[in-house]
Amino acid sequence: MSSTPNLTTAEHFNKSADKYEAITGGGTRELAQHAVSLIAGLNPLTSESKILDNACGTGIVSDIILQSGIQPEIHAVDCAENMVSIARGRFSSHPNVHAAVMTGEDLSFPDDTFTHSITNLGLMFFTDADKGAREIARTLHPDGVAVVTGWGMRAPFKIIQEVQAQIRPDDTPFKPVPDIWLDPEHTKAVLSGAGLDVHSSTAVDVHMGGETADGLADLLTQFGSKAFGSWSEEEKEKVAGVIKKIVRERAVPFTRPSGSGVGIKLTGTIFVARKGSGVH
Repeated sequence: MSSTPNLTTAEHFNKSADKYEAITGGGTRELAQHAVSLIAGLNPLTSESKILDNACGTGIVSDIILQSGIQPEIHAVDCAENMVSIARGRFSSHPNVHAAVMTGEDLSFPDDTFTHSITNLGLMFFTDADKGAREIARTLHPDGVAVVTGWGMRAPFKIIQEVQAQIRPDDTPFKPVPDIWLDPEHTKAVLSGAGLDVHSSTAVDVHMGGETADGLADLLTQFGSKAFGSWSEEEKEKVAGVIKKIVRERAVPFTRPSGSGVGIKLTGTIFVARKGSGVH
């Protein structure tokens, strides 16, 4: 496969950059917090660490690390220019954070650079995930730790597929990533094939949440705008009704560091890997 950036992916994330964290209802950040905690538990983060925030989006992982009070060298990279622009602005007062437009399949860092490498909800969107995984392995220090996260079977876009099935059953289901990525064994195989030893894969529940049920329903409607965008006004009204029904049936109260609210439970998977002995 080509290692050039997937324009549709880059375009999608460029368009959603300014709303990205809001539209994900905090679920992406919640998963990132779990990932950062896991990596720090294995290989403590210090101001001497060199960290890759790979497929960084708006810099959520970097932000979580900086909030812990340390000031390591962080390289935040993403293929979407608008995401990187937001990250760059966000960390303008942190000379230790370097944000750059870069694809995960072609990292311009020397071998063995990073003590910690974090790819939060990114690998599944790469044009060539195998090459992206090899780049994670290549740039990881021999004693370093890599963390990769993905969605499990309860992924946010599954809700959008349910809405489609009820209103427009003949539509092609909304699939931002192939279903194979919802199976942890696939991600493990990609990482192992790249020469990474996967030490653990942990399923964690996170929430796509809002302050209120109606707020959450609005978020889900925005999240599905790519799937519903060309629908008629009448169909869009039906969408709002179906989503409100799903929220009423499934929303649960939750509390996380940023506050409490109501959310729909999603499952993320966190893979922890170290460099295999055969990778140089």
